[in-house]
Amino acid sequence: MPGRAKSATQKRREAREAHDYLMSRAVEAYHTELAKPPGVQRRGARTICHDFEKMNLESTGKLIKLSFSTLSRLAAGGNSLAKARAAETWLTTEETELVIAYIEELGNCGFPLSHKRLREHVNEICTTRLGEGFRGVGQQW
Repeated sequence: MPGRAKSATQKRREAREAHDYLMSRAVEAYHTELAKPPGVQRRGARTICHDFEKMNLESTGKLIKLSFSTLSRLAAGGNSLAKARAAETWLTTEETELVIAYIEELGNCGFPLSHKRLREHVNEICTTRLGEGFRGVGQQW
């Protein structure tokens, strides 16, 4: 929206997305380097990171630092932090959409949404999928 400053959260989100995009391109380039036949000069992970940092600085004017060890780990099949955290969530994407629809339904009916009511709804969903051993999402959820 023109005329408004971005929130700190929005700035961090955009910076993370830009970093992840640049890192994914660097991983592709590193895979291309690794696919070269033996005896042909290959660029290492450090060189590729440096090249992509420099290329991004020239094209956007923003410096995004890339870690060569993260590049090596991702190229070997590792997960990014975002994917690892997404795998730890209690709710699936579909369940999250159900919770959002529930919140909208309560709002449309004029009922106030309390943290307790929302937590009860999420606990019902999680108990259905995860079984009776699920203890609940807790107070800080």
